[in-house]
This record gives sequence, C-alpha cells and structure tokens, in this order.
Amino acid sequence: MKITMEMSKGAYEVAKKVYSGQLSRTEGKVEINRVTSMNEGSAQAFITIFLAMMNGDEYKRAFNNDTNKFLLESIRRDYGEKFFENALNAVQRHIEYYSTLGKGNLTGLQAIVDQMRK
Repeated sequence: MKITMEMSKGAYEVAKKVYSGQLSRTEGKVEINRVTSMNEGSAQAFITIFLAMMNGDEYKRAFNNDTNKFLLESIRRDYGEKFFENALNAVQRHIEYYSTLGKGNLTGLQAIVDQMRK
C-alpha cells in the first residue's frame, strides 16, 4: 500500500508523542495503524525514521520524497533549527548508506536536502 501524505501527517502527530515519551514505540505503531490505516510495519518504520531524524542518526528504511520533505519541514517548524539540522544530517547519512547498496542513488532526496540547506 502506498503511503499517502494524509497517512504521513497522521503518523507524524503520533510519532511526536512517541518522541516525547507519551507513547511507547509499540503503542505508537498501533495508534498510527488505527488512525491512518498505515500497516504496522510501515508505521514502525515511520517512528524509527522520525526518531533517527530527531537525533541525527542514520536510518535504513526509505520513504517517498514527499514524506521526507514533509518530515523535514515539520521538524523545522515544530522543533527549531537544531533539530532541523539533525534531521538533515540523518537524511544525508541515509542517502550515503543507500548509495552503498547498489540500487542507485537517491538523487531526488539529495536535491531536497541540498535545497533545504540553503
């Protein structure tokens, strides 16, 4: 099932609750599934990617460029420049990781990062 922007918006609101400690990862995954119909595997990945962005850590799973851009913009709006910089660094690490897999490069995502760094 394709992850829609509506699903991503709902998942983001739940992922923020996981980040703040209001929900566990498991509770967040179930809640995302309940409110957005995103499958639980994708919901778990969404939470993992959001937490990695907040901490500036590399992550392995990928989402579409629209969702990535939405996450970056939302983190900047809701958490400020420090966390936005962490998120950009996490996405850059993900791009570099992905390029080692032999599946091509994430040129669209790289363009988003480059544009947002300006």
